[in-house]
This record gives sequence, structure tokens and C-alpha cells, in this order.
Amino acid sequence: MPEFTRPRVGDVVHYVSHGTPVRPDGSQAYKPACRAAMVTEVSGDALVAGLMVANPTGQFFNQGVEFHDGAGEPGNPECLSRAGHGNPFRYCACGWTEASFKGGTWHHPGPSC
Repeated sequence: MPEFTRPRVGDVVHYVSHGTPVRPDGSQAYKPACRAAMVTEVSGDALVAGLMVANPTGQFFNQGVEFHDGAGEPGNPECLSRAGHGNPFRYCACGWTEASFKGGTWHHPGPSC
């Protein structure tokens, strides 16, 4: 993971939309997606920021948006299902989760979004 860069007011970052609610069959009309955002305020530790988010249908302002680096959780190293992680297995009882950006968070622009 690249070194964390403290955002400044006026910086462009990515905001991850929540997407629409998950249907009973597990699908979504709109999946979470990266949106362009401008930093409007920064907390003392720089992991929480206020953002102006540009969506295809308009813009919105959001305070208290947390940073997320997109890393998954490694889970229990003794996991019996470890070989199946990532073969669209996605989640496991051992605590492993696939790397992805959480909806409702921000991150620095990069090739993964």
C-alpha cells in the first residue's frame, strides 16, 4: 500500500458511493462506484474529511467521511478454506474479506478505482 498522504482542502479524492440496497437475490440496481470529490474540510488526524461529491445526477456535500485504503481483512491464518479465498468466494467465516473500497468512504485516486 502506498504511503498515506494527508489531504488538503481543495484536493481531488475519490468517494465510494453506497450503491442501491441489495435485493433478496443478492443483486443491486447500482453497485458502489467511485465518484470524483473535492475536499472541503479535514479533521485533525486527516482520516476524516468533508467532501463535495460529483455524481452523474448532481452533487452533494458530506461531512465526516472516513478514509478507507481498500485493503481486505486477512482472517485467521489457520483457515481451512484459505485456498478458496478470492475465487469469487469473497467472504469466509475465518474473517477474511476481499480487498475493495467500502461504500461511504474516501480514498486517494489510483489505478484500482
